[in-house]
Amino acid sequence: MSFTFLPKEMSDDLVSLSRVAAPFFSGQSVSRIQRLAKDLINAVANAKATGHTEFNWKTLPSQPIQIKESRQWKGGTEDFDPLSADITIDYKCTLTDGGERTLAKGVTVIRIKDSDKATDKVFHFDVETGGWTEMHKGKERARAGHPAFHMQFYGMVNDIPRIPSLIIHPVDVLSWAILELHQKKWREHVMSANGKSQLRLIPGRQRSRFDQILAGWRQMINKPDHLAIVAMQSPISEPLTL
Repeated sequence: MSFTFLPKEMSDDLVSLSRVAAPFFSGQSVSRIQRLAKDLINAVANAKATGHTEFNWKTLPSQPIQIKESRQWKGGTEDFDPLSADITIDYKCTLTDGGERTLAKGVTVIRIKDSDKATDKVFHFDVETGGWTEMHKGKERARAGHPAFHMQFYGMVNDIPRIPSLIIHPVDVLSWAILELHQKKWREHVMSANGKSQLRLIPGRQRSRFDQILAGWRQMINKPDHLAIVAMQSPISEPLTL
């Protein structure tokens, strides 16, 4: 299925989130998000200037976006060991529509870390075309079925499960990760007058993204020649416009 986006909107939403969620990020994360947003705009400009259509857009491996430790990951209480999170983004982008929009394919990885840093849980949100075939050395071959948008866990067996997901856009993954760790404080923050003011660019686009992703899933599960759960692994004819 994949999706296309307007680089300016992606950049603006990342910067807006970095500002409103600044109290929940640690280290240099706010500046890293803002640099990531700027890198996107620069990468698009460079691709246009050089006549290339493809470019990579990602966080530096040694500089993840970090969410502060929290004891509220089970709710409003603080009776549990603190957890933090490192988030990385790695997208391969292609300019479309004469360079106005960007086609996304890639992954956003979240690493949840225990307070003693001895254990962690790693999972990612994958964006791709979907389906259960792929081209290899010029020939089509069968592979494991991949829902176009899915969440996948790392572990003893990294390839399963592949859980169809509504949350795949980098801005939405970051928002979701903060909410998971800071269950009470993040809700209070975004409902405050100051938080609502700073989020004025994000809520409308987030709601629109979810609407369009739901419509994409609906298109797949309504195919008459598949069980709905099987159809969720099939590709969609056109990328979503997020």
